[in-house]
Amino acid sequence: MKQLVVWHNKKTATRRMIAMITMALIMISCIGHGNSTDKTSLGETTDKKDTLTYYWQPDYNIYSFDTVINRTNYLMKTYCLNDSAVYNETFSEERSKNKNLIEYSVAHNFATDFTIKTDANVIKVHLLKENFKDSLSADFFKICHMWKNEFSHTENGQLIFRATFAKPDTDYQFAILYLITDKGDFKILKVEDESFNGSEDEQITPHNIQYSQ
Repeated sequence: MKQLVVWHNKKTATRRMIAMITMALIMISCIGHGNSTDKTSLGETTDKKDTLTYYWQPDYNIYSFDTVINRTNYLMKTYCLNDSAVYNETFSEERSKNKNLIEYSVAHNFATDFTIKTDANVIKVHLLKENFKDSLSADFFKICHMWKNEFSHTENGQLIFRATFAKPDTDYQFAILYLITDKGDFKILKVEDESFNGSEDEQITPHNIQYSQ
């Protein structure tokens, strides 16, 4: 009979031990999950930013130039691609009011088409910003667009054209003077800095504002 009583005591002690271990594991698990939740919440709060995006409106204007020189007809057309492809971070008074605000300006690229007609041939030339890449600094090329390309003047019996490149919504810009021969050959003549006092001071002109959080 004594042996039976002793056996019951051992069994009870074992059950208590298992229960204590189980409770300890549950508490450790709860503590671990609590820490993980706090870190995730803190990260989401810290990284949260507000974004204002200024989109340029579509531009359907076409610049045209048509003339004949040395029995060669030059027809030039410059137009907007309306591609919303030129992204730049920008700054306005809104950022001073909201430290978590990031602003972007989204502008369009432009293109120019030439049709050159002689007695023997008709030559077509398509110009984009990329055609002038080697005449601009790498840093400026990344942020600019060719927003204007037009006839400039005549020199020594040749037509001279001026393409203007700028960081959108700023006075930071360069002009490139070039010519195209009656055979369609493209030649850069000169690069001029047309920046306002050489600065990059921005003049924000909002277009179709989209706000997102």
